[in-house]
Amino acid sequence: MTKRSVKPLLALPGILLIFFARYLPGLGGLSGEAMAVLGIFIGSVLLWLFVDITWPSILTLLSLSLLKGVGTAGVIAASFGNTTIWFLVFSFLMTYSLSETGFLRRAAMLFLNSRFAGRGPWAFVLMFLLAVLALGSFIAPTVTFLLFFALHKEMMDAMGLKPGSPLARALMLGIACVTSISCAMTPIAHTFPLMALGFYEAATGEAISYFSYLKIGLPGGIILFLLSFLMLYLMYGRKVREEKVSLAGLKLPPAQPIGAREMFSALVFFAVVLIWLLSGILPDSLRTLTALGTVWPAMAGVVLLAAIPIRSKPALDIRKGLVQGVSWNSILLCAAALALGKYLTAEEYGITALIGRVLQPTMGALGYVGALLVLITATVVMTNFMSNIVTTTVMYNVSAAVLPALALAGTVIAPQTAAILVGICASLAFATPPAIAHIALAAGSDWAGPKDMLLYGSLLAVLCIPVVLAFTLI
Repeated sequence: MTKRSVKPLLALPGILLIFFARYLPGLGGLSGEAMAVLGIFIGSVLLWLFVDITWPSILTLLSLSLLKGVGTAGVIAASFGNTTIWFLVFSFLMTYSLSETGFLRRAAMLFLNSRFAGRGPWAFVLMFLLAVLALGSFIAPTVTFLLFFALHKEMMDAMGLKPGSPLARALMLGIACVTSISCAMTPIAHTFPLMALGFYEAATGEAISYFSYLKIGLPGGIILFLLSFLMLYLMYGRKVREEKVSLAGLKLPPAQPIGAREMFSALVFFAVVLIWLLSGILPDSLRTLTALGTVWPAMAGVVLLAAIPIRSKPALDIRKGLVQGVSWNSILLCAAALALGKYLTAEEYGITALIGRVLQPTMGALGYVGALLVLITATVVMTNFMSNIVTTTVMYNVSAAVLPALALAGTVIAPQTAAILVGICASLAFATPPAIAHIALAAGSDWAGPKDMLLYGSLLAVLCIPVVLAFTLI
C-alpha cells in the first residue's frame, strides 16, 4: 500500500472526530458544544501530524465556524485577524529583503572568513555555528538553515571534503541544532514563540514584552549553544583530528562592496528590532508606542523598504516577497491553531477547567519547581517527536487549563511565564524529522543521517530541560 493510498485512511479518524464528537457522551460533564470543540482539537492534531497541514487547517477553521454562536466572521477574526499572523508576514518580508540584498550572506562571511576561523577545524566549526546563532536569532529557521546548508556545501567543496567526513557530519548536525536554538532565543520572525505569546494575548488582552521573553531565551540559548558545541567536540573531536583536514582552501571569495539597498535594508531592520527591544525595556517611557502593539514597527519597516527607491529600485519587492519570502503553509497552520486555541480555552466550554481538575493533583503535589519541570519536560519531549506548531498549541492550552487549578492549591505560576516557556521549549526540536523541516532536511542530506540526528539531538534535548528550568528560576 502506497503512502498516498494510506493518507485517506489516516484522515478518517480525524475527520470523524471533527464533525461527530458532539454526539459522544460528555467527558466529565462537558456539553455537546464543548465536546465538539474538543473533537475539533484532537481531530485537527491528528490530521496535522499524520496527513497534511494545509487543507486540515482550512477544515479546522470551517468546523469552528459551525459552532453555535461563532460563525465565519468570528473565526476569521480569531485566526487571520490575530496580530501574530501579521507580525509573521511583515517579519518574513523584512527577512526576505535582507536575503535578496545580500546582507545575510555578507554577515555570515564575517564569521567564516575571520582570522580565528582559519586557526583549525574546531575554530572553524565554532565560528560557523556562531554565525548560525547570530543570524538565526532574527530570521526564520528555514531561511537560516537553507542559507547555511548552501554555505556548508560550498565550504566542504573548498576543503575537498566528501559525505562521510567527520568534520562535515559534525558541522551539519551543529547547523541543524543551532538553528533550533536560535529560534528559541528570540521571538523575532519565529513562529512558535510568537504563537505562544499570541495565545496569551488573545486570552488576556495583554501583550508579553519581548524583553520578558529575552530574559529567559537569550541567556538560555547562549548556554545551550556552548553545550551543543562541547557535545560535538566530545563526539567527533578524535575523528576530526585523525581526518587531518586542510584549511588552505577555506576562504570564500570576498563579498562585493556593500550596496546602498543592502545598507538601507539592514538599517531599517535593525531600527525595527531596536524599537521592539526598547518598548520592552522602557515601557513607561515609551507608553504611546507600546500601546500601538508589536506589529506596527514591522509594518513601517516594510513600507520604508518597498516605497523608497534606492538608486531607482526599492530594497523590497513586495509582490516577489509575498510569493518567495513568506511561508504561507506556516501562516495557514498558525492561523488555524490560534483560532483553535481561543475556543478551546473559552470559559463557556469548560474544557480547560476539566483538564485542570484532572492534572492539578499530580502537578500540585510537585510544588512550584516540580510543576515547571513537568511543563518544560513535556514540551521538549513532545516537540522532538511531532510538529512544533502542534506542540505549541497543545502545551499552551494544557498549561492554561492547569495553572488556575494549581493557583487554587497554592502553587502559583504566572501565565506569562508559562507562555514564554512553551514558546522556548517548542522551538527546541533536534531529534527526529517530524519535529521541524530543517531537521528533516539535515537528516535526509548526504552529510548527516537520521541516526546521527537522533543520537546527538536527543542528548541535546535532555540538556535543554535543566538549562531552561535554571534560567526560569533565576
